[in-house]
Amino acid sequence: MNTLIRFFLAFSVLFLLGSSRSFAQLSMAEFLLSVKSDFDLTSFEEQIRYLDNKPYRLSPLQKVEFRTKNNQLDPSRQDYGLRFTPANPWELKNNNLYFKQYRSVLSLEKELAFKDALIIRYNLIISMLYYSEIKAIKEEDRRLINAQVSILEKQRHSDFFNAEDYIELKLDQMDKTVEFEEATFELDNQLRKMVGVYPAAGQKQIDWRYENILSIERLENVVDSLFGLSSTPVTLTYRDNQIDLANREYQLEKSNINVGFLQTQYEEYRTEQDRKPWSISLGVTIPITNPNKGDMTKRKLEVIEAQHERDETNAELETNKIVTHEQLKSLLARYRDIHEKIMALNTGTLSSTLNAIKDDNPMATVRFNGNLLKLKSIEAKLKQSILITYIQFLGYTDMIQQQPLINYLSEELDTLG
Repeated sequence: MNTLIRFFLAFSVLFLLGSSRSFAQLSMAEFLLSVKSDFDLTSFEEQIRYLDNKPYRLSPLQKVEFRTKNNQLDPSRQDYGLRFTPANPWELKNNNLYFKQYRSVLSLEKELAFKDALIIRYNLIISMLYYSEIKAIKEEDRRLINAQVSILEKQRHSDFFNAEDYIELKLDQMDKTVEFEEATFELDNQLRKMVGVYPAAGQKQIDWRYENILSIERLENVVDSLFGLSSTPVTLTYRDNQIDLANREYQLEKSNINVGFLQTQYEEYRTEQDRKPWSISLGVTIPITNPNKGDMTKRKLEVIEAQHERDETNAELETNKIVTHEQLKSLLARYRDIHEKIMALNTGTLSSTLNAIKDDNPMATVRFNGNLLKLKSIEAKLKQSILITYIQFLGYTDMIQQQPLINYLSEELDTLG
């Protein structure tokens, strides 16, 4: 008996734990925060950690040579020497500056990769919201066509029954079923994409609706306030740093010249002549022309290219910012127009008339609601386009990845993490 009770208790606990996992909700904030563990950022983090240990530091002593020579082919007149070749002090300095600049570029590349990964997650959320809405609309559309078929079937033996209308409705019923299945497939496919970037998404329930995010009015206010800001985007800072990096590499190539040598020499036979056997010689290199002109020319071309890319990026950012802002204004105007039409149909004279006669003519009401769903589908598509353009705008302004991270889909622009 005790064994049976223990088994029942264990089974109950396991069931409750399983149920809690099954019904755990995945929040948008949690999904967005998963960007911090994105695989694409790992490479940059490892490179930055490696450079932080300063493995690039050159030794002040470039090389040491052991030398020997025989004077007059006499075995007793063997000379020995050590030649020290110091590193070029300008090369040491420029090498350190180059890799410090390289680290700065890597940090900016990491931030840009972070932004791209964040935009991907925002777009996945937006697509999830859209397909959830479309699935609900298609489900309602299918319910309405089923209702129309049911009404006609009840009129089968009356004078109001029309065989052609019935056949047409049955065909429409098949089409609506296919559309619903397609919407279900798209929603499931979207979930698979989310699991691809955040595996935990497959273990939690996702119940996101347009009602859970910021309103259209709030979105427009956010865009207008950010459009007026004058700040240097990270993308432009990255291009400036690339110019600096190319200049550092040019200076490094320019200073890659042997400065000379210091040599100590030991001549043992001089002791027989009552002279000191040690001597020191010094040589300084005076380059007539720089031997690295070919490499220096390549680096100078890279500087020119980096400057051109910087100017091009600056123009693109300004253009894209203006274009997305104007595009948003246009989409918002179209959205408001559709939304007002839907509200007018819901509360207008036609809707009231249909509600009054729905018992006498239920088919008219069903068809009215079916056409209303078509407008709602357009409204959902417009909202998706608005949100995608909104995220693009945030990307062009480089506000989307600024710390502390903000959930730009929340009504109050909540801080993430």
